[in-house]
Amino acid sequence: MLLKKVLHTSKVPVSPRTKRGLLELAGAIKCSTGRSALAYMMYGCYCGLGGQGWPRDRADWCCHKHDCCYGEAELRGCYTHTDKYQWKCEDKTAECDDLEDRCEKLLCKCDREAAKCLRKAPFIRRYALWPDFLCGCEQPTCNIY
Repeated sequence: MLLKKVLHTSKVPVSPRTKRGLLELAGAIKCSTGRSALAYMMYGCYCGLGGQGWPRDRADWCCHKHDCCYGEAELRGCYTHTDKYQWKCEDKTAECDDLEDRCEKLLCKCDREAAKCLRKAPFIRRYALWPDFLCGCEQPTCNIY
């Protein structure tokens, strides 16, 4: 069943990425992976700005899932490009359990999960600075998560 959902493609784009609370996400990535978030700019088809086509590897899938998570937060009325939240780095994890605001909690969860996912995924240099035209048009839908 899951494989069926993964193989389902759509011409409808994932929520387009715009400027967001990038400082929080960048910090969570640095906390979890030890890498600068800049290492993931233009990585694969979904890390960095934009997002289309089929994710290239596990790290790119992490970024696709993060785009979907932000898309869901936007549907719930959160402003992913302006909402910020307080967090701290503990044991290579972005911690934000004390948040009370619904949107801050959602965004922190999105960023924390993306950072954890990237920590587990190998960083494959071949996908750094990956050109968009190699991503294609078919893409997985967000309902696979």
